[in-house]
Amino acid sequence: MATTRGEGSFVPSLRTLSYYAVMLGLCLGLPSSAASRCKRKPVIFNFGDSNSDTGGFSAGLGINFTLPAGRAFFHEATGRLCDGRLTIDFLCESLNTSFLSPYLESLGPNFSNGANFAVAGAATIPRYQPFSLGVQLRQFLLFRSRSPLLLSRGHANLVGEDGFADALYTIDIGQNDLVIQFTTLPYSQVIGNISVFVEEIRFAIWSIYQSGGKNFWVHNTGPLGCLPNILVTTAHDASDIDELGCLRSHNDAAREFNRRLQSLCEELRCRMKNATIVYIDVFAIKYDLIANHVEHGFENPLMACCGNGGPPYNYNPNITCGRSGYTVCNEASRHVSWDGVHYTEAANSFVATRILSSNYSTPPVAFDFFCNV
Repeated sequence: MATTRGEGSFVPSLRTLSYYAVMLGLCLGLPSSAASRCKRKPVIFNFGDSNSDTGGFSAGLGINFTLPAGRAFFHEATGRLCDGRLTIDFLCESLNTSFLSPYLESLGPNFSNGANFAVAGAATIPRYQPFSLGVQLRQFLLFRSRSPLLLSRGHANLVGEDGFADALYTIDIGQNDLVIQFTTLPYSQVIGNISVFVEEIRFAIWSIYQSGGKNFWVHNTGPLGCLPNILVTTAHDASDIDELGCLRSHNDAAREFNRRLQSLCEELRCRMKNATIVYIDVFAIKYDLIANHVEHGFENPLMACCGNGGPPYNYNPNITCGRSGYTVCNEASRHVSWDGVHYTEAANSFVATRILSSNYSTPPVAFDFFCNV
């Protein structure tokens, strides 16, 4: 059953948010026994898009998200495009550290365990457009130069020199680049432009490394051809639908992006002395979730919990989650997709659990490696 909603506080439509760059992101709770074995305080700096944005878009643009966003865990909207926690939130919980404060949050942030530079809609290009990966990088470098100084002057909730050297730098970006390209270009040209996206990621990792960073955690991009909003808004014929009901062209482009991203990680491991670069196959995790959803306890993996239109996708670009006329399912824990673009808290928990298993990591090191070396 679903509940129909009418007018309420302003919640930006996905069409509005895609003006800044189509956002792709996503949230079973991790057991409390997943305790940190960290020998020192974990510090994480995250770069990305709505997959890991914990409130940067909301803070940066002054947009007040409202329920049903956040209803599953926080019981209020927190700037996350999800009904609850994101994958990055679960990863933080596994270390017994606080959720990452958005860098753009001016009201009571705590940066003692790092900062989140991710902003919904972010892409790798163009480099100087807010809030691209290049802009997030420059924000970090500014934070990197100021935080130890301010800490020495008595300011609290910041990161010192040792914290930056020992921190984990997580990167999860690239989906928006592919989606944006597909709106105007044929498949062959999208593939041809992937090298540009990967070069921007190379530039970011190398710049962080030159600033003293040595621990990197790189997520590849998920099967965007399985997102309800892509299936609804992308013109296609039956030949482009795979055995799961997803768009082959978009998933093939994601696979090619991932192949090149993995090659980049392999190359940088050879060039960056005393650095660890872990590549995470998030695509495989999410594709398995969709392909074997019944086994994993989910239903209708291609249908949004919150949206409009009913089966098979419950996605309407004119009546998105939070807009007048939307409906929301009662049990999001059985859904993979929250709003047609982003995953539910339950799905994000599934993804985080698989990430923490190290079975999808190259090299297969534990997530807490950086706070134990």
